[in-house]
Amino acid sequence: SITLAGSLCLVTGTGIAANEGENYFGLQYGYGNYDEDGISETYEPTMLIGRFGRFLTPNFAIEGRLGTGLDDDTHNLPAFGNRDATLEIDSMFGIYGTAHLNIAKSSSIYGVLGVSRIEGTASLPVLELESTEKNSSVSYGVGADIGIGDRWALNVEYIRYLDKDDFDFDVGSVGASFKF
Repeated sequence: SITLAGSLCLVTGTGIAANEGENYFGLQYGYGNYDEDGISETYEPTMLIGRFGRFLTPNFAIEGRLGTGLDDDTHNLPAFGNRDATLEIDSMFGIYGTAHLNIAKSSSIYGVLGVSRIEGTASLPVLELESTEKNSSVSYGVGADIGIGDRWALNVEYIRYLDKDDFDFDVGSVGASFKF
């Protein structure tokens, strides 16, 4: 679906969601979903994500993101003697291309493709065990900007930030952005 959205964005110019050379800044509240092979629980830490981008054409932007964890998530793991395990996101950054299909003057749906690096900490507090890891991966997803006037937009998005052989990390988020 991302390839299709990207292809449509390159061949259509319906509406003008952005002008070439226009910049934007946004903030998102993200609800994560970490799923690892061999662990039945899904961890759902939350994040704050800042976005800064520039439209190279009315339908394509380059974007950088920085994020930090807000709330960690804890689950009881029977495989570890019914002890609690916690996952928190320490930091996230990445660079992405966003291909927009404009649906109104200041609204669009878009596909995202890029690279992310996420640092997270997993811990078993009762055993005083803690491990911090950094992982990088190709990232991809879809989203929508819903215009509020000419400069502001509300945003909803779903991205797979990490796509590894034995685990993945997805984030659904809502936010707002401002064009300048």
